[in-house]
Amino acid sequence: MSGRQKLVPKTNLGTASVPMGLGATVETLCILVLLVLVGSTQPLPPERFQNRDALWERHGKDILSGFRNMYNLHVLHEPGAQYPFKAWFFGWAVEDCNTNVPGFKGCDAIFAARAKRLEGPWQVYAGDGKWDTTGNPRLWRPLFAPLGTYFDEWHNGDPSVVKVGKLYYMAYSATGHDKDGIPDGQAGDTDGSYLCIMGAVSEDGIHWKRSEKPILTYPREYGRKAIDGDVVVYGSYHRPSILYENGVFKMWFDYWTPRGVAMGYAENRGDFLNPDDWQVVRGGKEPCLWEFPNPDVVKVGDLYYAYADPSGYANHPWIGRKIVEAVSRDGLNWQVLGYLEPDPDTPAIHVPEALVLREQGKTYIYLFYACQVGGSPEYDYRYNRIRFMRREVSADPRRK
Repeated sequence: MSGRQKLVPKTNLGTASVPMGLGATVETLCILVLLVLVGSTQPLPPERFQNRDALWERHGKDILSGFRNMYNLHVLHEPGAQYPFKAWFFGWAVEDCNTNVPGFKGCDAIFAARAKRLEGPWQVYAGDGKWDTTGNPRLWRPLFAPLGTYFDEWHNGDPSVVKVGKLYYMAYSATGHDKDGIPDGQAGDTDGSYLCIMGAVSEDGIHWKRSEKPILTYPREYGRKAIDGDVVVYGSYHRPSILYENGVFKMWFDYWTPRGVAMGYAENRGDFLNPDDWQVVRGGKEPCLWEFPNPDVVKVGDLYYAYADPSGYANHPWIGRKIVEAVSRDGLNWQVLGYLEPDPDTPAIHVPEALVLREQGKTYIYLFYACQVGGSPEYDYRYNRIRFMRREVSADPRRK
């Protein structure tokens, strides 16, 4: 999984990325979590400890559940459509690495869903033009499988989608076994996994034409394993969040640094699927934000709002991660506003995805999030429920 919880689930610690055999997967997840904790030893700025729970309305109801481990519900609103709400999410529907899906090769997979109302009921794509209306994950089918290359043979996840004209554009995370072709953690592996961001275009949101190569990747990613834990310092690009403004595709993404997972930024003024048309604007030692894994960005008026799930709030690799909100006027320079506590019935909520809606003369940000299973003494990192909360957006981002 790749929640940067990724692995911590992608995360990188958000994505549920399992870049090797399942046994090695849990070990790698633990290593990555420790890396984040070690890299985040610098004191967090005081604004990160502002509790913003009072601004958000929560109903505590699951809109999708019953699955093995899924998250990153990215929702689009298309007024006037038969199903105005379309969504893409990923993970494991029934069994770890989706081993129950006939003929599926890989591990993490992307799925599609639709609904007439945000509250549901949600239908999930079941393949061959069919949709599951019963909430049975055994019927759900991935939209596609990894390509089987060094950069895309294990994990597909973290879908971010925009619609421009009549076409849907998706950026998503992909992971392969890198130059030596050996899964990370297995005997003989010398370079860990290759992490990158792929692109895809679709007319219906179900059938996708994918990029032949990663649309965004760290130039020194190939064949290089800089540190233990399957990551490359200043590389391991994952967890894209895309917007389209004034002819420009804008992408925020996360990557690894000595200070944990940071948020970078790239732009494309040409062909979405052409890697040469993507230019990294913020990355390396100059991120948009330090310690900001699994970012998702939306725009309201003249302001950008970003959500992530960094650590540093408790001495626990999972419970210590909170959803954090930040604001920016240019998408490059950000101010953190504060954090959100998990719902009372779940130990942690992660991998936030935001949607902006105008309702009855007011503007709301809806925030979708995944609820972790948890438990003791053995903590289950999987996510088994997806919910949303919302808040009204005011002209003063510090007040509202």
